[in-house]
Amino acid sequence: MTGVDRERSPAAAITRVTGRCRDTAKRLQIPAVIVTYCAVAAGIGYLMSLATGGAEVWCTYDAQRFHAMAGAILEGLTPYIDYVDPKPPLLFFTVALMDAVAPAGSIDIPVVSAANLAAAVLIWQIGREDYGMIAGFSAGLLYLVSAAFVQGYFLFSEQFAVLLLLGAFFAARRSRFAAAGLMLGLAFGFKQYAALAALPLLYMMHAEGERRYYLLIGPAALVTAASFLAVLIAYGNEAAAEALYWTFGVAPAYLQGDPAAAVPAYRGSSVVALAANLVASIVMVLPTLLFAAASVLRRGLLTVEERAIGLFVLVFLATIVVRQYLHYWILMLPFLALLACREFADEKQER
Repeated sequence: MTGVDRERSPAAAITRVTGRCRDTAKRLQIPAVIVTYCAVAAGIGYLMSLATGGAEVWCTYDAQRFHAMAGAILEGLTPYIDYVDPKPPLLFFTVALMDAVAPAGSIDIPVVSAANLAAAVLIWQIGREDYGMIAGFSAGLLYLVSAAFVQGYFLFSEQFAVLLLLGAFFAARRSRFAAAGLMLGLAFGFKQYAALAALPLLYMMHAEGERRYYLLIGPAALVTAASFLAVLIAYGNEAAAEALYWTFGVAPAYLQGDPAAAVPAYRGSSVVALAANLVASIVMVLPTLLFAAASVLRRGLLTVEERAIGLFVLVFLATIVVRQYLHYWILMLPFLALLACREFADEKQER
């Protein structure tokens, strides 16, 4: 059989058709994943809106305080003086922007759902790179669904922080540590606990042999300082000093549950109460936590990226001991999902 005959043979035709189908399927994977994630995030967000009767602003104590601070800003009052809350300025400026374009609370769930969607896409991309398409897709989907059980579709600062922390991790995986530092600083602008993510990111730098730690810390510090500089320029020295206090200085009183801190203090009144609160919150994420733990016991943490993911989980798990808030689980949920779903890794990417 000549070469021309072989090219025209049924077997060759089948091979060409199969190849085209495979290429088409690969091209459709990304749109299919995004459409699926959009449907899931929108569906859960809609159900949450129905469950709250559209009164999203009253769903959580945090949301009430965020919108109150945003209202003070929009009314021309001075943040951290006329109204106080122990969160960084970037969060309140963001909520003020939301309230400037729509009635307070009316777009909370859509905005948070969009943040969850973006986080799921990043989780999928990270999982796909390390473990293959199915594992990555499953991890992103698991995050979207599990977030619903830890108040992940209501307005908290954690959803914005975790999206930016995933961006920092994504950049650090590519040795773009300055970009990772930028993302880390922005994440801190929404949640002080985001600073804990510096530990796994610095570990990644160290493991790679990169000793110029200022590449990460410098941008993070500059971005953090920028929001306080904005307060200084817009509202003066006293407001800037108060912003620094309510972001940093109030930490000891907040952690100890001191009523003088003028902030909510949800802590167990005893060791038994603490244990009960922990168990109650763990139940809400038990499947994800169980499968992630089982995966670590079965496979260990074999790569720099996996050990960094393990560090993310550990540092954010510590926050649950300080405060047994259900929504604190959001910070570690993406990393638990990646560990849990690596069990679905493609054979060629099994480690």
